[in-house]
Amino acid sequence: MARLEREVAMPFRTCLSSALLVGVLACCSGQAPGGTRERGTWELLSGGAAPSAGLQQAAAFSGREVLVWGGLGDCTLNGACGDGARFDLEARRWTAMSGAGAPAARYLHTGVWTGRELLVWGGVGCGERPNLPCADGAAYAPDSDTWKALPREGAPSARGWHVAAWTGRWMLVWGGEEPQQPRVLGDGARYDVETGVWTGMSAVGAPSARRYHSAVWTGEELLVWGGTGGAQVDTALGDGAAYSPETDTWRPLRAEGAPRARWAHTAVWTGTELVVWGGLGCGSDGPGAPRYCEDGARYDSKRETWTPLPKAGAPTPRTGHSMVWTGQEVLVWGGASSACANGTSGACADGAAYDPARNQWTALSARGAPAARAGHTAVWTGQAMFLWGGMGASEGEATLLDGALLVP
Repeated sequence: MARLEREVAMPFRTCLSSALLVGVLACCSGQAPGGTRERGTWELLSGGAAPSAGLQQAAAFSGREVLVWGGLGDCTLNGACGDGARFDLEARRWTAMSGAGAPAARYLHTGVWTGRELLVWGGVGCGERPNLPCADGAAYAPDSDTWKALPREGAPSARGWHVAAWTGRWMLVWGGEEPQQPRVLGDGARYDVETGVWTGMSAVGAPSARRYHSAVWTGEELLVWGGTGGAQVDTALGDGAAYSPETDTWRPLRAEGAPRARWAHTAVWTGTELVVWGGLGCGSDGPGAPRYCEDGARYDSKRETWTPLPKAGAPTPRTGHSMVWTGQEVLVWGGASSACANGTSGACADGAAYDPARNQWTALSARGAPAARAGHTAVWTGQAMFLWGGMGASEGEATLLDGALLVP
């Protein structure tokens, strides 16, 4: 299990150390050390009937509930979990999801919300061998608490570390790694929920094969950027492309002004721009020691221009952090760093909000925040950032089975 966790939890497990901060329920709006303004209200969430896994889960917000399924835990010999739960925001209560017809236990899978169902696909752990990839998926309907298998004909080959996005009509799946060989992948497919048919995505003009890359849906295109082009030796990539499912065509993203090549970074779509921040691969501190990235940039897909993000007030360099778009700001929290805001290294319990309109960062409150963690799940609910799970910084680097809500 230790070897499995090392392979799966890397890269955000690169530098975990002692516990940093254990939060308590509090309302926070005050001054950080040095007089810096802080903001945000934290509410800690207990486990109850929560999912069994704390890492590599699939999560989505249905409009009323946060759905969390699968992931890495102690559910089976290979660590894969095959259960899930729904968190009702109004009742502050977990409800277990039915296991009848659910996919086999797995982690490193993806999940997208269609407006009616959670579509789960791919991942790793489908078998007794820990690295056996999955080539199937299922649709979960919370209204009836039922699962329905997705068709396999025409679906992408078995993989994990891929990306997925919902377009309003199709689920797009692209890239990733087949860990048995191992090899990174540069292909994908789109799944039409109305017809139940998979169609392969064109390879003409597509990005090179990669994993640990980012992808966002703009309303018209899937923007893919960054990642690593190696399955055994990581090679940072600093390019990307935009895919139109309507025309089944790719176009390259402009390279001029793009951030430094990296992988395991985060990205969000603001409605007008792709925002990229953090990650690994921005230099090296020696063999097997990629440097954390301390910067990011905004990409206007219409004007095809990159604009660097300011460094003043930004979180310290890190990976394994969460990043969500609120409709006005980008929220970054947690992750693993060589230097957290409080001066320690390992898992962090700090973050910041970035306002594109003002082009500035504001520290998120550390008062009342959950315990330091990396690799956790995060979704925006319309009013708060929902955080769950992750790997903590306590002795043994334990998987966490708790979470919090942050109202910025």
